[in-house]
Amino acid sequence: MATSTSSSTIEIILDKPEHYHAWFSAIQDSVPEDLWPYFDPEDDEEYEKPEPVLFSTIRAGATTLANLTAAERSQYATLRSVYNHDVTQYQRFLSEQAKLRTKIRNTVSETKKHQLQADESVRDWLTHLETSTKPTDAQMKDIIRVRHRTLLGAKYVDWPTAGPEKWITEWQKLMIDCETWCPALHEDWASDFNLVWGEVPGAKRLCDRLVEAISSGNIDDWDIYQASRELRQAWDQKSIRSGMKVASRGKITRAAFAVEPRFDGMPPNVAEDEQDEPTSTDKPSRKRAGTETAQKEGNQRGHKKNKKPCWGCLGSHSPHQCVLISGHNPRDIPIPPECQKAFDDKMKSASFAKKIRIIREANKIKRNMAADVAED
Repeated sequence: MATSTSSSTIEIILDKPEHYHAWFSAIQDSVPEDLWPYFDPEDDEEYEKPEPVLFSTIRAGATTLANLTAAERSQYATLRSVYNHDVTQYQRFLSEQAKLRTKIRNTVSETKKHQLQADESVRDWLTHLETSTKPTDAQMKDIIRVRHRTLLGAKYVDWPTAGPEKWITEWQKLMIDCETWCPALHEDWASDFNLVWGEVPGAKRLCDRLVEAISSGNIDDWDIYQASRELRQAWDQKSIRSGMKVASRGKITRAAFAVEPRFDGMPPNVAEDEQDEPTSTDKPSRKRAGTETAQKEGNQRGHKKNKKPCWGCLGSHSPHQCVLISGHNPRDIPIPPECQKAFDDKMKSASFAKKIRIIREANKIKRNMAADVAED
């Protein structure tokens, strides 16, 4: 379908018969419902300009309010109020008409703009475009069948590089059109879905469930949107696993996952070992001057690195030691209130919350792998 992309919307461009119905629907949706009958090419209703209410409208020959009786003045005030309301509505109609003219000009191809004569009404424009472009029902069915063969005539054996989102969007549009023009194709959506995705690792389980639903007669419990949602979830799981480092099972040990983080920035055992280490009373050993200077510079660099706060809770520890990020705190490490508040504020961001969810799922998989190795 021809489209024109802007910063906020995607406009449908009328160029060929297959674009007409979607384009016409977008045009109709852009007009207030109470005003559409005045533009609809299938209607003949015209919006008449309101007639002004004058003193002579109430009494022939009257030119001022003083020429009217009290009853006539009341009648004049009522008619004038109605007239003012009608003028406001008429101006609204003219405003919507101007907007619609602009929209039509901007959403038809160059080859069709010659049909939009400036001295003709919007209804005339729509009538010309309908006559030259609108497909018959038979043509529309053929168009949908061609789109169906194109999209569903090829299967995937692995995930697309960019994921399934583009396919899902096109598939949903196609199924909506099939429901209108080719109901038989719409009824077979689950079988067609399985043919496309049935051999893709990660999507096979979803397809098996669809096959089972078809066999048991429970396919009515599914629809294209639920299948699309679960296909996206399968892709997300695949992306999480792809982002994890692959380690040899022989090299994974319980010790690799045994040390839990704490908010002083150091593992518990390391902190205790440093506290128990005796203070030496011996004279300082001899060092080369260059070595001592290099050590001081190294210490300074280390201090600078340690000053960078945790991106999750703004604590002084490193992110991989943050129990708020990992969501795993079996040792009940106390969490400072300011860290908890900073983390809660950041979780209000959808992108931050999604990042935390992915990290926690990955960590959960790692802990499960460690537990499996320990049992072996």
